[in-house]
Amino acid sequence: MAKAVFVASALAVTCGCAADRRPTTIERATDSAMGGVRAAEASAPGPVRNAENPADGRPVATVMGRPIEWSRLNSMLAEASGSAVIEEISIDLLARRELERRGLTIGPADAEAEEQALLAALGRSGTAPAQAGELVMQMRRTRGLGPVRYKAMLERNAMLRRLVRDECEPTDEQVAQGMEVRHGPRHVCRIIVTPSRTTATAIRARLVALPDNQRQAAFAAEAFTESTDPSRDRGGLLEPISPADASYASAVRTAVAGLASDQVSPVIALDNGYAILIGVRTIPGEAPGPDAPQRVRDEIRARLERVAMDQLARRLLAESPPTVFDSSLNWSWQSRRP
Repeated sequence: MAKAVFVASALAVTCGCAADRRPTTIERATDSAMGGVRAAEASAPGPVRNAENPADGRPVATVMGRPIEWSRLNSMLAEASGSAVIEEISIDLLARRELERRGLTIGPADAEAEEQALLAALGRSGTAPAQAGELVMQMRRTRGLGPVRYKAMLERNAMLRRLVRDECEPTDEQVAQGMEVRHGPRHVCRIIVTPSRTTATAIRARLVALPDNQRQAAFAAEAFTESTDPSRDRGGLLEPISPADASYASAVRTAVAGLASDQVSPVIALDNGYAILIGVRTIPGEAPGPDAPQRVRDEIRARLERVAMDQLARRLLAESPPTVFDSSLNWSWQSRRP
């Protein structure tokens, strides 16, 4: 059973970008806007331009001694990733305007805090501190986040977080639920999901007819061949589930809470089909430390902020979408996934 995940990833809100830091909000927005004008001018037909200094006439690279000119790269780069950059720059300008409208500011420490938050998130997921930096580099390489875009991403996230943070304070109920998920008992089980109730009912009938000590192996075999859930490759085995974990369907949480080892659940209806589960074992709860409530509160706040940041970025872009004139950029923009 795949857990529900937030739209925003742990690395960054996918929308928005930030330019280099500048003395004032107005100056930053103006310089960012002029940067877009300069980029458009650099892509226009004319003399050979260099990416860093388009006016000096040097090629951006050579192969076999032959020059690769910026004018030749421009359209290809625009088609390949132009929509992402247009989106980033647009959200950057829109977020800065929103900060100014609300009378808010950010500083260098806010962008630095974003990187520390990323490393902390990796630490909470079980990554050793020595490996966290390398994982960040792997993410950056995968997403094309070089020095310029990575720095911009951190500042962009800082802006968006500043805009949403006052509305993302966890409630006491959310913290209590988080404590139960983190420190309460959890249940290990297997699941089979099928498109029809008839199929699920037939599988269940075959399983309950078997002796208890044969059901686990038989359930795993049925999952391999019949289940549509991603867990099928693990014989339907799921990560330990807390009955308080709202990222699972309520029917699943109710079912696993009452399952003994080798017991098969009734057929339950899900959004994506019909399921049966079998209990494997129960992991007892543990006594939380004195700082556990604050840690849970901080984690919940971070999750709420990520969702709110992503929603804000999408709303700003929807309210003030860019108008793209370059044909290659426009193709990339129109072809992007919303």
